[in-house]
Amino acid sequence: MIQAYPILFTLGALAGLAWLLFVDPHRRSREARRDPEAAAVVRLDAGLAALAGGVIGARLAYVAVHASYVTAHLDQAVRFSSGGLSWVGGAVGALAGLLAAAALRRRSPWPLADALAIPAAVLAMAAWGGCLLDGCAFGRPLASSALAALGSDFYASRIPRWPTQLVGLLAAAGLALGLLRLEARNLPVGWQASAALVGLGATALGLSFARGDPVPLLAGIRLDALGAGLIAALGAGMPLLSRRAPAP
Repeated sequence: MIQAYPILFTLGALAGLAWLLFVDPHRRSREARRDPEAAAVVRLDAGLAALAGGVIGARLAYVAVHASYVTAHLDQAVRFSSGGLSWVGGAVGALAGLLAAAALRRRSPWPLADALAIPAAVLAMAAWGGCLLDGCAFGRPLASSALAALGSDFYASRIPRWPTQLVGLLAAAGLALGLLRLEARNLPVGWQASAALVGLGATALGLSFARGDPVPLLAGIRLDALGAGLIAALGAGMPLLSRRAPAP
C-alpha cells in the first residue's frame, strides 16, 4: 500500500528548499544585494543541512523513546520505511544542522534561521497532511460522531476521533501565512525563527492533550508534550540570544 506521509514530506521539503533558492525574501540583505547567487547557495546549504539533521534527529529520538522495542528488533533502527519519527528530535536535529552549516560557512546562524522559518512551517503542513491521510498522530475517541470524518487512525477504524491532524494542518498553514506577513515588518534578526518555533511548539503542545496515539509518559505527561513545551520555550528565548547579532 502506498503511504502518503513520505510523499507529502518529500514534497514539503522540496518546496522549502525551492523557497530558499528562488523566493526567500531575505535576498534583500546586504550580502544578497552584493552577490545574490552566493547568498542563495548559502541559504540552500543551510536548508539541506537542517533537513538532514532533522531527519536523523527525528529517527534517533524515536529510537531512543522506543528503545525497548528497537533493542529487540535492531534491524528496525535504521529502516525509515517502517515509520517512526519524532518531530521534537527533528527540530533539535535541524537546529544542529543549521548551526553546523553556519559554522562551516562562517556565517551568523540567526539570518539563516530566519530564512528557514517559512520552510519549517511548510514542512509541518506536509507532515500533518501526511498524518491525516495515513492515520498517524490520531486523536482521542469522541463520544459523538459529528467529527468522525475529519480524523483518522492507522487502524482504519470508524471510531470517531478528535481531528488532531486536521487542526495541526490548519494551524501550520496559519503559521506560514503569519510568517509571510511578518516578513514585511523587517523584524530584528532572529525574531522570525523565534515565531516559527513558538508557533510549532505551541501547536504541538496544545494538540498533545487531544492525541490518542500511544506515547511514553513521564510523570503522567506525554513525552511529546514535554518536548513541544521545550521547543516553544527555546523559540521564546531566541530573541534574547540573537539580540546582539548584526542586522542582515
